[in-house]
Amino acid sequence: MEIRDLFDLENEIAFQKLNQQVNSFNPLKVLRIEHYEIRHSNILAWLFNPKENHRLNDYFLRKVLEHLLLMDENLDNPQYSAVGSILNQSLMESHVFREVKTHNNRYIDLVIVNQQLQTVFIIENKFYSSESFNQLNDYLAHIQNISPDFTIIPIYLTIDGETPSNEHYFTLSYERIEYILQHLLLLFEGQLNAQAYAFIAHYQEILREKFYPDQEQIVQAFDIYKQHRKTLEYLEEQLPHHHQLHFEAGYEFEFISKYKNTIQYILKHGNNILSYSFEQFIKLQFDGEVLNQAHPTVPNLVPPEWLVSGTLPMKEPNYWLQHGLIIWFSKTNDNRLKVIAEIGPIQHEERLALIQKLEQSGMIFKESSKTEKARYTRIYSKKIDISKWDDADELAQGMLTLYNDEAFLMLREQVAAALRNEHVLPEQRPINLHVSPASNADQVSQIFKKWAGQNQIPENDYRISAKHISFIIPLFNDFKEILGETQIKWWWNNGPFLFWYEYSEHEIYFTLEVGPIEAEKRVPLLEAIQSADIKFRKQGLKPDAKYTRIYIKRMYIESLDEAALMKQFDELYHNEELQRIINTLQDIYTAMLE
Repeated sequence: MEIRDLFDLENEIAFQKLNQQVNSFNPLKVLRIEHYEIRHSNILAWLFNPKENHRLNDYFLRKVLEHLLLMDENLDNPQYSAVGSILNQSLMESHVFREVKTHNNRYIDLVIVNQQLQTVFIIENKFYSSESFNQLNDYLAHIQNISPDFTIIPIYLTIDGETPSNEHYFTLSYERIEYILQHLLLLFEGQLNAQAYAFIAHYQEILREKFYPDQEQIVQAFDIYKQHRKTLEYLEEQLPHHHQLHFEAGYEFEFISKYKNTIQYILKHGNNILSYSFEQFIKLQFDGEVLNQAHPTVPNLVPPEWLVSGTLPMKEPNYWLQHGLIIWFSKTNDNRLKVIAEIGPIQHEERLALIQKLEQSGMIFKESSKTEKARYTRIYSKKIDISKWDDADELAQGMLTLYNDEAFLMLREQVAAALRNEHVLPEQRPINLHVSPASNADQVSQIFKKWAGQNQIPENDYRISAKHISFIIPLFNDFKEILGETQIKWWWNNGPFLFWYEYSEHEIYFTLEVGPIEAEKRVPLLEAIQSADIKFRKQGLKPDAKYTRIYIKRMYIESLDEAALMKQFDELYHNEELQRIINTLQDIYTAMLE
């Protein structure tokens, strides 16, 4: 790379525009609050407290309770009606407590007590970490023991509204929190003091960026990356060295210092493997041309069989690929790959006729989808695990799997038949030519799921793909709270540690690996690991190193019998040396807290 390449990038108008957007001032970002669960809990405690200086009274607490009732996941909760009754009362006498110690030395994130209503709210907050073994049971038992005459409303707050292990807990997502704050800011603008309003707005911005990233900015980053790929790849290699102490600065050093956040943003979104994988999927799936767009975050297409009737009359001519029906792929908040099919803003008469034909083939629609005001109706969605989000082949294979799923094949043919004014009978179901027969890998993955359940590894803490199984334990999320996410996308969790298996017909290759976290955190971590007599390659201590395997074990698959394979999974994970490493990591984590 030459200096003129940096001049060229710096003088790019799109780069400067993106730089302004990425570096908009937010004091909570300066404090890196988005990376630490405990700081989210502190802000929530402030918002929940009716007597705090935000002067919102019990508005935030009340809205959170309302949203518990609005979530379908909570309809069967045994305390559902109790929450409805509580909302008929004032919540102003509620008192908020942080880090409440339990009888077995655990700490509940938030406890809200209302003596007047004889009610206690338990809130377990999980932003990056996951539920520990028996954690929710312990918290509920502790509060029941110390307040036997109180109504207890336990809440499990996670990024994506994960299902709690204890059925008494209500599910709540941070996406709901963002929604509440968005409406709060609209409603209370001009009523709150300027400092409180600005603080809440900054926090809402952090949550909004988490759940609703700016698509225009992502497309800008994608375009800049394509135009300046070699320059940005060179800068990516230099970023780890930039953390080291420098006494002699040059233009390159100054450039990275000035544009570091923007460079990282472009590298994160510009090198978008979803788009490249989609192009690969298109080549593998279709022999001829197909109407599609390799968008960096929502690559989309119209299946050829849906084009038989020509262009449908549209209310919104700029809808996706201007056809009225669309299929797109996306990465979910829990790092899975999802496919969605949607009926768009077709003119009402044609839209209603299409829906009625689809109903004749057995599809079910809400009445609201048939009104003249209806615009967008999703008719199919499914998601699958992806282990390595930096593996284009795995992503392309995932798209093929989703697109050729038997249920999706049937739906696509039903839509095509409706567009042709035909009716699809069940026996006319098309043959799936892309799905391979069941393999040993399928059996291995099914047995792993059973093993994970027996070892208290929740579904959200592992991913299974055609080539890999990967999983985390709560300790890894604890490290993530302190060390932050990896600098680049790594597998699906983007945390400092990951267990992964690579399996074939005859063997399993098991690895514990340290990922590409920032060099100034990674090197001291590996030095501490090395001092505990844990062996790894010396290259792992270099500032520019990205991946370091600290445990490797290979085992031949003796039998696909369930009992035999379960035993092998046990032998791999409960191996004496691996357990020593895990205990050492626990000691290192404890030392970091001191």
